[in-house]
Amino acid sequence: MSNVPTIQLPSCVDGVTRLYLGADLFSNTNIRTENHPRYHARFAKKGLAAKLHFSSEFRFHGLRVSTCNNTLWFYSIEGLFRVAFEIYDKQEQLSVLENLQDVWKSKINESPLKSNYSLSVLVETTLNNLEEKNVTETVMNLLNTKDWSWTFSSSLLDSVARWLGCQFHLANCSISQKVEEFKLQHIERISELPPAEELTVELFPEAMRTLLLHWMGLSEESSVDKRRSEYPILLLILEFANHSLITGVAHVLYSTLICK
Repeated sequence: MSNVPTIQLPSCVDGVTRLYLGADLFSNTNIRTENHPRYHARFAKKGLAAKLHFSSEFRFHGLRVSTCNNTLWFYSIEGLFRVAFEIYDKQEQLSVLENLQDVWKSKINESPLKSNYSLSVLVETTLNNLEEKNVTETVMNLLNTKDWSWTFSSSLLDSVARWLGCQFHLANCSISQKVEEFKLQHIERISELPPAEELTVELFPEAMRTLLLHWMGLSEESSVDKRRSEYPILLLILEFANHSLITGVAHVLYSTLICK
């Protein structure tokens, strides 16, 4: 049950409401498919389910969707639990509890669902109202829905890395400008630069530092001495990656590599 497909709605409580695909909730039950709409309508009257109307541009694979109205039923987390305890067997109910009780607790104060929503309106509202922290929560919830086992070939990691790399590349100009300003301020004492940790904090975005620190196994739990000893390496990587050389070591290494 932890892998049930979801969609997000705007919420006045914490920005988003997670919805669960009705077809998936009923897929392994003894209820015939033609009777599903009757059950959906019954739960919708209680504010536990809603019919989402999609524009004609949306296409769904593996789902029976009427071409004339292009709608799908979705359930709130409370609706999912109600379905589970009315229809599922005990083992499936236990699975729902184990996997989704924390989500249910966090959404306990959400308002009942309306019976119908239009996705085109939802998209516009969501883009206008979602704050960065809510987007962060949504993305992390999606990433944490399952254990993504590490492999050297992962479409998920590849896509995330490509997007993150593009975002970092866009920051090159602003970083270069900041580095040049820093050099002008320290031109008379370039050999007496601040410690590597101070330089990385002052000159490079937090996300770049966070990525490399965790990549190098230097989480918040690492000792201060361990992190401090690795910062010169981290700084060197950031200098090369952003084509913004600051330290003498970076200049020497860069010249050596170019000469080769």
